[in-house]
Amino acid sequence: MIKLVLSDVDGTLIPLGHGTVTQRTLAAIKAVQDAGVRFGLATGRDVPELLGQFRGQAWPFATGILSNGKKIMVDGELARLTLLSNESLSRLAELAREYPQTFVNVYPLEVEPADLVYCIGATEEEIAPWKGTFGFNGVAIPKVPDTQIIGATIACNRDQQTLDDFLKRAREVCPCFDYAQPAPQWCDVLPKGLNKGTALPMLLDALGLSHDEAMMFGDADNDVAILLSVEHSVVVAGATPAASAAARWHIGPAEDDSVAQALEQIAKEK
Repeated sequence: MIKLVLSDVDGTLIPLGHGTVTQRTLAAIKAVQDAGVRFGLATGRDVPELLGQFRGQAWPFATGILSNGKKIMVDGELARLTLLSNESLSRLAELAREYPQTFVNVYPLEVEPADLVYCIGATEEEIAPWKGTFGFNGVAIPKVPDTQIIGATIACNRDQQTLDDFLKRAREVCPCFDYAQPAPQWCDVLPKGLNKGTALPMLLDALGLSHDEAMMFGDADNDVAILLSVEHSVVVAGATPAASAAARWHIGPAEDDSVAQALEQIAKEK
């Protein structure tokens, strides 16, 4: 019996590059919750970005795995928090300077405005395409700031080969990090051994649930660990080959509100 539904956001609930979830998706999430099934997110996004994507509504992600496992939320309360090393991020940013049109973004834990992202050593021209794709408020600064950092990503405006070469070096220079790629030429930086998949048992323990009571919707490589571990795993059309291979069921594309349709069916069957 499904007691918890988790979903990725970008490329799954929302087509990549689109701004917000549809009203149908919000209604479907509410219907599932009203039917007695918990709903949460398993996403690389953090609260400030999610508020924008969910039309200012926080209730859809009051429980879930945020910031690729660095935050675990249970009923609106922070159950676990993991920060990134500023010193290691500084080494990573310095390495990025050796690669054309490649830079590191860092996401402060607390900053005003809340959606501010620091793009280390980048130009406004290099930042601009990613603002459109991911909808963040990117500001170019010369070095990693001396503040608590909850997230980091790598952007490469060149090509996938450049990013692959950079990541090969990054694993040598900064072995305390893992690197997961959710989108072309874009990579998440994670504490070693921490990701959506390793955070899932922590969330399930907090909720008193088992893996066979959980369902996951995803589309990208950073969803694979959860897709492989839950009993009910689903990917949308256009998912990466690794995500597609890991999932038990396949549904339509994010553009068709396919997850919302699946949630409506779950609510109806309850």
